[in-house]
Order: sequence, then structure tokens, then C-alpha cells
Amino acid sequence: MKVETGSVVTISYDILDEEGEIIESSDLSGPVSFLVGKGAIIKGLDEQVTGMAKGEEKSFELPPEQAFGRPEDGPTRALSRKDFPEGAQFDPGQRFEAGMGSGGQKVLLEVVETDDETVTVRMIHPLAGQTISMTIKVLNLRNATAAEKDAGRAISAPPPPPPPKKS
Repeated sequence: MKVETGSVVTISYDILDEEGEIIESSDLSGPVSFLVGKGAIIKGLDEQVTGMAKGEEKSFELPPEQAFGRPEDGPTRALSRKDFPEGAQFDPGQRFEAGMGSGGQKVLLEVVETDDETVTVRMIHPLAGQTISMTIKVLNLRNATAAEKDAGRAISAPPPPPPPKKS
């Protein structure tokens, strides 16, 4: 069986920055499972994994448009000034980190515009604008269930991360 649109694939991966340093790895975060062809993962990875078989490994490079996009293309969101300390000043182009979502994950935000009620920010992925290199290995591959097809995403959890490597 080969990976195709509608497959659920589980991969291990390393992401390297432009200097060749590993910046993210499934050795630390665990494998990732996703439904291929549904936009659940970066575009270039979705395309690169298509046609691979279980156990196959591949290394490739992705330009920003195929990876995490360009900073200026990040989604925008209007936030209430009530969400910020009283008297906080914001200028267009100013960048800051903030905890977003229920997990408080840190996100880089850029001020787009402000008014008396809101601060409109652009969310910028830390790797936006960068060419990245990836090495992936297909650990598991199966057809999506009806529920996954309806949801547009993989529902089952990937296996837990491997134990830390001994030095």
C-alpha cells in the first residue's frame, strides 16, 4: 500500500533550519498522524509523503510557501483591548509573544492596526519565511475511517514517543 489522498499516515520526522540544526523532532514530541490531502499538515509535507510506503524514509527541502508560509501571510485576529494590561501601547509592526489557546502555547504576534476597542494582530509561525529541510519515515499507513473522512482529520492518536536516546 502506498500513501495517497485519504490515507491516514503516521510518520517520524526531523525538521532542520537553514543552518542544518534540528529544530523539531519526533524523537522528543512523538510521531504525528494525519489525514493526507486535507490540509491538516504543511502543504509540502502532504505532497512529499504521497506515494511513500510503510517503512520508507525520505529527506527533502521545502521553501517557505510549501512549509510555514511567509510572515506577511499569517492569519489576522482582532483582540479586545480588555485582554491587555490597561494603558498598553501598540504600534503597527510591533511584535510580541503571547500565550494563546487553552494550552497557552506561545505565538508570535505582529500588530497590524489598532483602534480604541481592538488590537488587530497577525499570527506568525516561528519558522515563517524560512526554507526548512525534513527527514521523514512512514511508520504506519492505513485507509481513513468514515468518521475520519467526515471530520477531515485523523482521529486515532499516534503511538507514544520513544524513550530518550542514551548518550
